Amino acid sequence: MSNKNILFILDYYTPHRWWAETVFENITKKLSQRWYTITVLTSHFLPSLPKYEKMDDINIYRIGSSRLFFIFAAIFLWIKLCRDKNIDFIHTSTYGGAIPAWIVGLLSRKKVLLTVHEVFWSLWSVYKKWPKSLLYKLFECLIFFLPYKAYHVVSTYTLNSIRLLYGIPDTKIRLIYNGVDDHFWSTQSLSQNIIKQWRKKYSRWNRFVLLYYGHSGRSKWLDYLIDALPSIFKHHPNILFVCNLIHAKRDKETKAYIRSLWYNKNIQLFSWFSLESLRILVAASDCIVAPSLSEWFGSVHAEVSALWKPLITTRVASIPEVVHGSVRFVEPQSSQAIVSAVGDVIHKETSYIEKKSFPWNNTIDGIEELYDDFMKW
Repeated sequence: MSNKNILFILDYYTPHRWWAETVFENITKKLSQRWYTITVLTSHFLPSLPKYEKMDDINIYRIGSSRLFFIFAAIFLWIKLCRDKNIDFIHTSTYGGAIPAWIVGLLSRKKVLLTVHEVFWSLWSVYKKWPKSLLYKLFECLIFFLPYKAYHVVSTYTLNSIRLLYGIPDTKIRLIYNGVDDHFWSTQSLSQNIIKQWRKKYSRWNRFVLLYYGHSGRSKWLDYLIDALPSIFKHHPNILFVCNLIHAKRDKETKAYIRSLWYNKNIQLFSWFSLESLRILVAASDCIVAPSLSEWFGSVHAEVSALWKPLITTRVASIPEVVHGSVRFVEPQSSQAIVSAVGDVIHKETSYIEKKSFPWNNTIDGIEELYDDFMKW
């Protein structure tokens, strides 16, 4: 039975819904079930949320109405909590929590473990306009300039990024893949009747359903998929494109762009289903397109693979590490390549990749082992 007392400093936490938040929600809950004492410090991004609550035996403190305020305005509260809660060490992640966690660790004399999701480096100039791209790049450099005690990475791609770009020694890095709930993301967990009802409800019967789900950030290359739609509909008039977006900065702009194509009978737009509904949405689709430019783990890709749905994606970042089943890789930044790939999937001309599995128990076992080693360093 463990008695470790861990402070997680995370810029976002549940009920904020991106994949990084879902990962840490799983990690904190499962560690709490293994008798760790967990305290989470996160941003107060919704005024309706309490400043403090206890959820699943996890103490959650919220401060700062924005990510920027969270980063710079709460350091003294965090130091106080480190002392009052008798914290053993701090676990944080890129990007928003990293610098304040290092400062708190220094001032309170606590070791800090940094989870690195992904490293963008020169890609910032693709995602942001100058001079904002330069500021983001400098911010990332500052994070990796600070000497954290250890680094937890979630893919070989991320491991190689921090060792090659920032010279982090291998002795301080531990690769532990994120977990994927194969029981939840399984066709056996859904009846064919439910899938048929779903397709009927949304008028998808006898249509080939092409799905994109996730957020609309530039790293996902959704723009190239949207630009491919007119040609896709021209060659395959029976296709229905379904787009389900997480709320983010570009979601309204992206939806307006899709609507401007004037293919109303071929497009359905949604704003994020519950996890249970999302599983049905994926299972009821014929093909998922996720042409990312950068992925730290590729949660969408791993979920799609777990459901054994055909996937069109790019052979970049961590994606080849996590996908399996029927996969059609496309050339990056090419709308025409996506058009061709859709035709190949319809005609079942795809590659088959052997099954990969990422059980959550393996993830938590790996993190526990890292904690034990980390405390000795």
